[in-house]
Amino acid sequence: QGMGGGMGGMGGGGGGMFNVPADKEGNFKVPCVCLEHGKPEPRPQMAYSIKPIESFTTKPGVVEMLIDLGHNRLDQRAAQAAAWHLNNGMSWAELAAKRIDYLDGRSIPYFSQSELLSGQQIASEAMAAAERDKKDDAKKPSPGETAAK
Repeated sequence: QGMGGGMGGMGGGGGGMFNVPADKEGNFKVPCVCLEHGKPEPRPQMAYSIKPIESFTTKPGVVEMLIDLGHNRLDQRAAQAAAWHLNNGMSWAELAAKRIDYLDGRSIPYFSQSELLSGQQIASEAMAAAERDKKDDAKKPSPGETAAK
Protein backbone atom coordinates (compact mmCIF):
# COMPACT_ATOMS: atom_id res chain seq x y z
CA GLN A 1 0.00 0.00 0.00
CA GLY A 2 1.61 3.25 -1.09
CA MET A 3 1.06 6.08 1.34
CA GLY A 4 2.53 9.53 1.25
CA GLY A 5 3.04 11.91 4.11
CA GLY A 6 5.34 14.43 5.55
CA MET A 7 6.93 15.33 8.80
CA GLY A 8 7.15 19.08 8.56
CA GLY A 9 5.98 20.78 11.71
CA MET A 10 7.04 17.92 13.97
CA GLY A 11 9.58 18.23 16.70
CA GLY A 12 8.66 21.58 18.20
CA GLY A 13 9.90 23.77 15.40
CA GLY A 14 12.58 21.34 14.30
CA GLY A 15 11.32 21.48 10.71
CA GLY A 16 10.51 17.78 10.68
CA MET A 17 13.87 16.65 12.02
CA PHE A 18 13.95 14.02 14.74
CA ASN A 19 16.33 11.40 16.03
CA VAL A 20 15.53 7.84 17.05
CA PRO A 21 18.64 5.92 18.16
CA ALA A 22 19.32 2.71 16.22
CA ASP A 23 18.49 0.43 19.16
CA LYS A 24 15.24 2.24 20.07
CA GLU A 25 11.73 2.57 18.69
CA GLY A 26 9.74 5.74 18.31
CA ASN A 27 6.06 6.45 17.93
CA PHE A 28 4.92 9.57 16.14
CA LYS A 29 1.98 10.74 14.09
CA VAL A 30 2.53 11.67 10.48
CA PRO A 31 -0.25 13.09 8.29
CA CYS A 32 -0.65 10.65 5.40
CA VAL A 33 -2.79 9.97 2.36
CA CYS A 34 -3.27 6.78 0.37
CA LEU A 35 -1.52 6.93 -3.00
CA GLU A 36 -2.99 3.73 -4.43
CA HIS A 37 -6.76 3.86 -4.77
CA GLY A 38 -8.39 0.45 -4.54
CA LYS A 39 -5.75 -1.22 -2.37
CA PRO A 40 -6.78 -2.63 1.04
CA GLU A 41 -7.38 -0.09 3.81
CA PRO A 42 -4.16 0.48 5.84
CA ARG A 43 -4.12 -0.97 9.37
CA PRO A 44 -1.64 -0.74 12.26
CA GLN A 45 -0.98 -4.49 11.88
CA MET A 46 0.49 -3.98 8.39
CA ALA A 47 4.25 -3.69 7.95
CA TYR A 48 5.41 -0.41 6.44
CA SER A 49 8.74 0.81 5.16
CA ILE A 50 9.80 4.41 4.69
CA LYS A 51 11.12 5.25 1.23
CA PRO A 52 11.73 8.43 -0.77
CA ILE A 53 8.54 9.45 -2.58
CA GLU A 54 10.44 9.63 -5.88
CA SER A 55 10.95 5.84 -5.70
CA PHE A 56 7.16 5.41 -5.68
CA THR A 57 5.75 8.08 -8.02
CA THR A 58 6.92 10.76 -10.40
CA LYS A 59 3.44 12.11 -11.16
CA PRO A 60 3.43 15.93 -11.29
CA GLY A 61 2.03 17.68 -8.22
CA VAL A 62 2.13 14.71 -5.83
CA VAL A 63 5.37 15.67 -4.07
CA GLU A 64 4.32 19.33 -3.81
CA MET A 65 0.97 18.33 -2.29
CA LEU A 66 2.66 15.99 0.22
CA ILE A 67 5.06 18.73 1.32
CA ASP A 68 2.12 21.01 2.11
CA LEU A 69 0.33 18.16 3.91
CA GLY A 70 3.44 17.50 5.99
CA HIS A 71 3.56 21.13 7.03
CA ASN A 72 -0.08 20.91 8.19
CA ARG A 73 -1.20 23.41 5.53
CA LEU A 74 -3.89 21.10 4.12
CA ASP A 75 -7.00 19.36 5.30
CA GLN A 76 -6.18 15.63 5.23
CA ARG A 77 -9.49 14.60 3.63
CA ALA A 78 -9.22 17.21 0.88
CA ALA A 79 -5.59 16.19 0.35
CA GLN A 80 -6.77 12.57 -0.02
CA ALA A 81 -9.10 13.56 -2.85
CA ALA A 82 -6.25 15.51 -4.49
CA ALA A 83 -3.87 12.55 -4.07
CA TRP A 84 -6.19 10.11 -5.84
CA HIS A 85 -6.79 12.67 -8.59
CA LEU A 86 -3.09 13.45 -9.10
CA ASN A 87 -1.55 10.01 -8.58
CA ASN A 88 -4.30 7.65 -9.77
CA GLY A 89 -5.95 9.81 -12.44
CA MET A 90 -9.37 9.65 -10.80
CA SER A 91 -11.73 12.29 -12.17
CA TRP A 92 -13.55 14.67 -9.84
CA ALA A 93 -16.80 13.01 -10.94
CA GLU A 94 -15.44 9.60 -9.88
CA LEU A 95 -14.35 11.02 -6.54
CA ALA A 96 -17.76 12.68 -6.05
CA ALA A 97 -19.50 9.36 -6.80
CA LYS A 98 -17.36 7.41 -4.30
CA ARG A 99 -19.48 6.21 -1.36
CA ILE A 100 -19.15 4.52 2.00
CA ASP A 101 -21.62 1.65 2.28
CA TYR A 102 -22.63 0.45 5.74
CA LEU A 103 -23.81 -3.05 6.64
CA ASP A 104 -27.23 -1.68 7.66
CA GLY A 105 -27.81 -0.46 4.09
CA ARG A 106 -26.95 3.20 4.62
CA SER A 107 -24.66 4.86 2.12
CA ILE A 108 -22.95 8.24 2.43
CA PRO A 109 -20.59 10.17 0.16
CA TYR A 110 -16.92 9.40 0.80
CA PHE A 111 -16.03 13.09 0.35
CA SER A 112 -18.11 16.12 1.21
CA GLN A 113 -18.63 18.84 -1.42
CA SER A 114 -16.34 21.08 0.64
CA GLU A 115 -13.58 18.44 0.66
CA LEU A 116 -13.88 17.98 -3.11
CA LEU A 117 -13.73 21.73 -3.77
CA SER A 118 -10.70 22.07 -1.49
CA GLY A 119 -9.15 19.00 -3.14
CA GLN A 120 -9.53 20.60 -6.58
CA GLN A 121 -7.80 23.74 -5.34
CA ILE A 122 -5.03 21.69 -3.70
CA ALA A 123 -4.46 19.70 -6.92
CA SER A 124 -4.44 22.86 -9.04
CA GLU A 125 -1.93 24.61 -6.75
CA ALA A 126 0.25 21.48 -6.57
CA MET A 127 0.33 21.21 -10.37
CA ALA A 128 1.24 24.90 -10.67
CA ALA A 129 4.05 24.41 -8.13
CA ALA A 130 5.31 21.36 -10.05
CA GLU A 131 5.35 23.38 -13.26
CA ARG A 132 7.29 26.20 -11.56
CA ASP A 133 9.79 23.67 -10.18
CA LYS A 134 10.20 22.15 -13.65
CA LYS A 135 10.91 25.58 -15.18
CA ASP A 136 13.34 26.45 -12.38
CA ASP A 137 15.20 23.16 -12.92
CA ALA A 138 15.41 23.83 -16.68
CA LYS A 139 17.07 27.20 -16.01
CA LYS A 140 19.79 25.68 -13.80
CA PRO A 141 23.03 24.79 -15.59
CA SER A 142 24.08 21.16 -15.53
CA PRO A 143 27.15 20.30 -13.40
CA GLY A 144 29.22 19.95 -16.59
CA GLU A 145 28.21 23.43 -17.79
CA THR A 146 29.10 24.93 -14.41
CA ALA A 147 32.55 23.29 -14.34
CA ALA A 148 33.37 24.37 -17.91
CA LYS A 149 32.96 28.08 -17.10
